Amino acid sequence: MKKLLTLLVLVSCFACEKSETADVILYGKVVTVDDQFSIQEAVAIKNNKIVFVGNKAEAEALVGDSTNVIDTNGKMIMPGMHDSHCHPFNLGNDEEDDFFRVSSAKNFDEMVALIEAKAKTLQPGEWIIGGGWNQENWPGKQLPVHDKVSAVTPNNPLFLYRHGGNSAFVNAKALEIAGITKDTPDPFGGKIYRKENGEPTGFVSNMGNNMVHKHFPKKVRPLEWYMEKYDNAQRICHEAGLTGWTDAGIYPDHISYQKAMVDKGLLKIRSNIMLQNPREGDLEKHFSKQRILNYGGEEMLQVRSIKMYYDGALGSRGAALFKPYLDDPHIHNNIGNTEVPVEHVYDVAKAALKTGMQVCPHALGPRGNSEILDAFEKALKENPVEDHRFRSEHAEVVYIDDIERMARLGVIPSIQPTHCTSDMVFMYDRIGEERSKSASPWRNMIKAGLEPACGSDFTIESHRPLWGIYAAVTRQDNQGFPAEQWHGEQKLTIQEAIKGYTIWAAKAAFWEDKLGSLETGKLADIVVLDTDILDYEDPKDILNTQVLYTIVNGEIVYERKN
Repeated sequence: MKKLLTLLVLVSCFACEKSETADVILYGKVVTVDDQFSIQEAVAIKNNKIVFVGNKAEAEALVGDSTNVIDTNGKMIMPGMHDSHCHPFNLGNDEEDDFFRVSSAKNFDEMVALIEAKAKTLQPGEWIIGGGWNQENWPGKQLPVHDKVSAVTPNNPLFLYRHGGNSAFVNAKALEIAGITKDTPDPFGGKIYRKENGEPTGFVSNMGNNMVHKHFPKKVRPLEWYMEKYDNAQRICHEAGLTGWTDAGIYPDHISYQKAMVDKGLLKIRSNIMLQNPREGDLEKHFSKQRILNYGGEEMLQVRSIKMYYDGALGSRGAALFKPYLDDPHIHNNIGNTEVPVEHVYDVAKAALKTGMQVCPHALGPRGNSEILDAFEKALKENPVEDHRFRSEHAEVVYIDDIERMARLGVIPSIQPTHCTSDMVFMYDRIGEERSKSASPWRNMIKAGLEPACGSDFTIESHRPLWGIYAAVTRQDNQGFPAEQWHGEQKLTIQEAIKGYTIWAAKAAFWEDKLGSLETGKLADIVVLDTDILDYEDPKDILNTQVLYTIVNGEIVYERKN
């Protein structure tokens, strides 16, 4: 009798649950990205959470008078995608007139012409600040020298970031303002490139940038201006299927702009923010003050990570290597540089472990990655924290011993698949074919038990996660080059690439219990695609895939109209 009563109670409770109607129900091919990577037919949302995942017949019982039923006719429904390393403000501000873009220049002379035309529109003393040039796309691939540019900009200081953002090209006026002459020594963590006579060429890398950058004019903008830029960024991201971003290094003022958007109900994308690392001061006090968990509720904003710049980029020959670059005509035996001493990485890691923060150093080269692991290992030995989730941002060239050490220490590689397909064109020139076997070593990471979080580093690369998934599974650029795939033995499977932008990205942000897969009880971040990328016939199908719906917190924030 007791068992019968228990059974009746359970049936009654089940009936109560089934009688509750959903706000939104989607029918289609539901790729859950759960532990089994199971495929279902329907997903139901109540308020901002997933309340059902299963077959269509059962889901129909949750349809009520006010339920928004979206039948996708078999289209692919998957968890919302998260970019694990990007720069949202730059994306939202990309078309501003005060950032002078020169990416259209096909050679140095064309860039000079663009600069000359820009200077004619300015008053004497006004800065020209912009970027987008890449000598790898020019005939001869030579770094620029400032003389021609300085001749057409005698009264306007110029600062143009190279593609990648770790180096820049400046003119004579900017060098004068910064006090850089042939007698100026290289700063720690940076280089001033020089002519044969010792005079600066105008190309500065890493902390060399900062010698000029710190002289930029300070602009005061209203809060609403910044909020508009972040709103632009989230709208662009929604259209691409992104429901979250990891903002890879901003200062407290920009954190306050995103907090203001939460306060006003305007932030519609999950923001995992990395605090830009201070180079001095009381680290523990600063980290404790800035740490934020679940600001405003519903996991819309958090600050629990610290971004550090350790080494530079391969394109500007600043990534830290053990052996010299093979193609640097300016610096003999150049092995790259680090922007801070490795002891500072240790100090940051130690303070982070004491304050519950995650450390995320920019580390591209093999020496850069090895040295940050040295610092992590020392800090963790002295301050054991099991679930620290320290990261290596980019982890672009990593030797197998350090990949295995990452796994042993619990360090997460944060990778950008399109960096691989952009950098492959100069990788052999920079470090040779043998060392290039350790470039973007994703399969080695998987074999070691690592779960790489995927991103784009936009606006350096495209913000479109589907382009990243394509690059991850092909090791080819968008034109299908090279046909034989670049070190294709290191590519990801389509399931791994999807995980990299969903559940593994969620884990890298401490959100895997609430996000990253379509499971009952999780927050309702969902994307609908017009193509089944899980079962593509031609990899180009991934590139051509369109986002039909993007849902954040159960709210449709983007719907394709045509």
